[in-house]
Order: sequence, then structure tokens, then C-alpha cells
Amino acid sequence: MQKSFIIIILLFFCCYCPTSIARDKIYWFSYDEKNSSLLNQATSVPTSTVIDTTRLLMKSLPQYQFSVEFAQSPSIARLLKKLPNSCSPNRVKTPERLRDNIFSLPLNIALDLRLYYKGNSIASALPQSALNKDQQLISLASLFTSNSTYTLGIDRGRSLGVFLDKQIASLDKHNLVIRSGGESTTSLVKMLLKNRIDYIIDYPISVNEALKNSVTTITLDSLEIAGSPGYIIGYVACNKGPLGQKIIADINKSLQNLYLSYSFYQAHTRYLDNNDLVNFNQAYQAVFQVQIPLENNLWKMNAEK
Repeated sequence: MQKSFIIIILLFFCCYCPTSIARDKIYWFSYDEKNSSLLNQATSVPTSTVIDTTRLLMKSLPQYQFSVEFAQSPSIARLLKKLPNSCSPNRVKTPERLRDNIFSLPLNIALDLRLYYKGNSIASALPQSALNKDQQLISLASLFTSNSTYTLGIDRGRSLGVFLDKQIASLDKHNLVIRSGGESTTSLVKMLLKNRIDYIIDYPISVNEALKNSVTTITLDSLEIAGSPGYIIGYVACNKGPLGQKIIADINKSLQNLYLSYSFYQAHTRYLDNNDLVNFNQAYQAVFQVQIPLENNLWKMNAEK
């Protein structure tokens, strides 16, 4: 009798111990190996827009246990179809992904995809016929003649938005160098600096960070691409099943609150040049459908809880 009583008491304490509260597990796949490692660290040190906004989102969802893992982009597509409790942040919407995944409200805004090349490289000299009157690149195809040996480096499975994805798909295969693996921008910048490729397409923030971490004095020139959207939106994509739909519903509730917080706004703007703030603020209001948060909004939100 006494033994049974002890067992009941132990079960009682196990069931009500705060650390034993069950949380639904989410496999959270990132195509950037560095980002995966940083998201697994218990720190709030600002790192990048993707890391900072993702941390804010994960912190706002205490009902879930996030298992952050690195996977290459093509593998993420397969994993999101296979695992009911799987998601991936910072995914760009494409027709193929919309068929297989359910997407959240916007998570990130990234400004101004540009074409980068070595300005002092004769091999990467831009033909004048490739530029319009505004000194923008007319199209990616305008970089390459039928006999051109120039190459554009891209990351396997990564989307740059429907507009540029279509242009890349129309290029001859011999003009593309497709790489796999983590640290997409860093690796492509290194290949560009070593003359293994002639062009890349990426965001100024990402390229500047890669150059900052490289031991080089080489500078890169860049061009706007005519007709390209002024910004690209990253979303959370999850498995399209019932559990994925529930996770996305919870994520959307959290995001609608985060849009109003200064910390979320700052997670984007702390990495921007002052010259980009006007364009970014316009994008922030258009994409998130809110006014620009003021710094004291953070205190107001905490006070209301």
C-alpha cells in the first residue's frame, strides 16, 4: 500500500513539474549551415535579418520545441513534403513550392537583388549592349552571346523570385555554374574573387558581409537588373498537412504582433545603409500592412501583456 502511494506521489510531481510540460516538436530546416548553428545557440546577439527575425518568431511560440537542422535547399523541399511537423524559414514562394507547401505571412524583406562582378576583371567586362539608358542590366540573357564562355554562379535549389528564376532557367547550361552546400553567398563570393565564375546575383547586405569576412582588397561592382522587384519576401514554409496548417496559423498570429514591434523592425533596419531606409520603410508598410513601429512600441506591448 505504501509503495503504491509513493508511486502515485512521484507520478503527480512528474506530471506537474514545469520542465515536463510537453511541447510539440517542429523540425526547422535552414539551407544556411551557419544560420542553423547560430539558431541553436542560446543568445540574443544581433547577427543578421534572417537570424534575428527567426529568433523573435521562435521566442514568440513557446508551445513548440524547434529542432533546427541544416539541409540543402533541394533536400528541404523533399523534407517539407515528407515530414508532417517540418518547416523552413526564409523561403521564397514559387509555383512549385506553393503546390507542395503551406506558407505563412511574410517573415523577412530583403532589398535589391543585384548582379555582382569584379570591376577590374577584363573577363567580366560588361557589353554596353547589355545596359539600358538608366545603366541597368537589360536582362541576364544580354550578358551572354551564343559563344560566350562567361558564367553565372547560382546555388542549387535557391529561388531568387519568379522574375529572375525564369531568366536563369532560359540561360544555356554552359553559362551556369551550379553549386551545392551551405553558406551560399560566402561560397559564391569566394568563387567570384578566384575567377572561377564571372557573375553572381545576391543582396547587398549579404555580399558586403561576405566581403567583410574575406581577406581581400578586391572590390565588386554591381548593377540593378531592369524589371526586377525592389525587394524579395521570405516566408515560413511548412508541410501542407493538418499539422503544418496548425503551425502556420500559430505563426501567423505571432507575426501579426511582431510586425508592430520595434524589435522586429530593427531586425531589418540595423543592417541597412541609411540611404536604403526610405525604400525599406515603404516596403515595410506595403508588405506587413502596418505603420512603421516606434521605439517605444516595444514597451507598450510588454505593458499590455
